[in-house]
Amino acid sequence: MGVRRHPVVLAAILSDFVVRAIEIAAAINSGRRGNLDRALIRTLARDLGRDLGRAGEYAQVRHLKLDVTVTRQSGLVLTLDQARERYLALTLIRCCDAVLHLARELGHAIDGTLARHLDLRLSFTRDDDLEPAGELAADLDSDLERALALNRVLGRTRERIVNVNYAREQIPNIDRSFSHALDLAFERSRALDRLCAQGVAGRLGISPTEGLAEALLDGAMDDFTSADLTHASLAGADLTGVRWSLSGTTWPPEADVKALLARSEKVQTGGDVLVVKRRAWLGRQGD
Repeated sequence: MGVRRHPVVLAAILSDFVVRAIEIAAAINSGRRGNLDRALIRTLARDLGRDLGRAGEYAQVRHLKLDVTVTRQSGLVLTLDQARERYLALTLIRCCDAVLHLARELGHAIDGTLARHLDLRLSFTRDDDLEPAGELAADLDSDLERALALNRVLGRTRERIVNVNYAREQIPNIDRSFSHALDLAFERSRALDRLCAQGVAGRLGISPTEGLAEALLDGAMDDFTSADLTHASLAGADLTGVRWSLSGTTWPPEADVKALLARSEKVQTGGDVLVVKRRAWLGRQGD
C-alpha cells in the first residue's frame, strides 16, 4: 500500500512520457529530412496528449505535485496539418522546439520529484537506487538543452535562407550536431525510464514489464477489490483513489469501514465496487 504514493511511481509515469516526447521529436526531425509521416506524428502527439491529461487526473486524485503543465499537444498536430510546403521546414523546427521543451519540462518534474524525496529521506529508507535516476535526469536535461539550442540555431539559419538565401552551407553541420544531441537524449531518456520502472518493480516485488507506465495510469496499484488486508500495516496510509469492494475487500480489524464508506463513491450503479474520493486513513483520524 505504501508504494502507491512513493515518488518513484510518478517518476516512472513521467519518464515514459519523456521517451515518447523525444520519439515525436525524432519523427519530426526525420520529416525535416524528407521522410515526413504526418499520420504517425499526429497519432504519437494525440496519444501523448491524452496520457498527459490522464496523468494530471492521476496526480490530482492522489494529491500529488505533478510539476508539469498538462497539455494535449493539439497545437502540434494542427500546425503540421496546416503548414504550407514552402514553410514546412520552419514549421517542423518550431514543432520540434515545442516537443523538446515538453520533454525537458517532464525531465525537470522527474528530477524535482526524486530530489525532494532524496533530500527528505531518512537513512534507513534504502532508496539508494534512486540516486542514479536523479543523476540521469540531470544529464538528460543537459542533452535536451543542447538539442533545443541547436534546433533554434537551425530555425534562425533557415529563416535567413528563406529570406535572403544566406548561410545555406551551415545547415548540414548544424543538422548533424542536432541529430547527435537528439540521439543522446533519446538513449538517456530510455535509460532513465528503465531505472524508474525497475524502482517501481523492485518495491512491488515483480519483474519490470512492458507497459508499466500504462498500467500505473490505469490504476493497477489501486485495485483492492479482492484483497485480504487483515495483516497489512495501513496506519497513516492515504487511501485516496483506492478501489475496494464491500464483499471482496477484507480490512484490518481496527479499520472503521463505515467512515471509509462515507468517503467513497460507487464506481457504477448496481455493483459494490467503490473508490475512495476524499482523503481517508486507517488507524488514525482523517481530515
